[in-house]
Amino acid sequence: MATQTLPRPATPGWRALPPHEELPETCTCRPWNRYACGHCYHDQCVDCGFCTMGSCVCHCEYGFGFHPSDLPQAGPMFWLGAHHARALSTWGVPLCVSRNTLVDMVTLPVAAEDWMCDSGAFSEITDHGAWTVPPHRYIRDLRRFRDHIGRLVQAGPQDWMCEPDMVAKTGLSVARHIDLTVGNFIDLMALDDTLNIFPTVQGDKVSDYEACVDLYEKRGVDLAAYPLVGVGSVCRRNNTREVVAIMSTLAARGLRLHGYGLKGDALPACAEYGASFDSMAWSREARWEAEPLPECVGKHKTCSNCVRWAMRWRESRIASLRAPRQMPLPLGDTP
Repeated sequence: MATQTLPRPATPGWRALPPHEELPETCTCRPWNRYACGHCYHDQCVDCGFCTMGSCVCHCEYGFGFHPSDLPQAGPMFWLGAHHARALSTWGVPLCVSRNTLVDMVTLPVAAEDWMCDSGAFSEITDHGAWTVPPHRYIRDLRRFRDHIGRLVQAGPQDWMCEPDMVAKTGLSVARHIDLTVGNFIDLMALDDTLNIFPTVQGDKVSDYEACVDLYEKRGVDLAAYPLVGVGSVCRRNNTREVVAIMSTLAARGLRLHGYGLKGDALPACAEYGASFDSMAWSREARWEAEPLPECVGKHKTCSNCVRWAMRWRESRIASLRAPRQMPLPLGDTP
């Protein structure tokens, strides 16, 4: 297949390479470790980070003419959710992957790009009605991911969601879920404060989130001093106004926020209030589509696990996060 020249991306240090034969002194990759189009991301392929032996997709095949991680760095950080471990070594964009996806793997992938680890709190409480993983084991898992996968930038704590069905599942109160969330973060910091675990605030109403911030302060944790503060129990809300009220109120308190799992209209609506977001809504959207992408017809029935769909969805969400908008005043509690 004839090669083509990719435009030089904005990210420093990245460049498209000519065919292997023309630069044998700078690229040691053999043809079977190169993309079908002839390009080579040789910073990774030496470690089998990208190669045609697996399910990887070349920069060209995303259909953009450039690699998605080369998008401008202005605006909030966006972490694309992925539910398969191999995506860490093959997708080449900042990902959010759950601990549950990785913890039982004997051989871990090698990360091709920075990533964040979700604690898997939703699955843990849904399946067990409580956290069954003690803090010391969670810390051990994160250390293993950091040392063997590499490029682990941040991780969420073992928080307790406060949606009504989660509270019903545990049999505890919202106040108790908040107390357990704050206590867990303090426990994790006492075990290892080098893993970049960011604190998370939880609640049901806006006033609950404010009470959570106050509880952190009472226990000696200055949330404003942290690079990120997670905002939980927002991803399943269907009322965008509620999500905006929560995010805007917390942002007004001087916190740099990470919105967990925002989707739909809530993501662009909260762009001015968050420094970072993650979402895996692309997979659900693809699952409900009647047909896969034209280039995927005959390859799979839906694009719910498709890297091409994921990258197109990611580009559209990043564009919506960076669109100009007027920042309204905090909304406070909604009726």
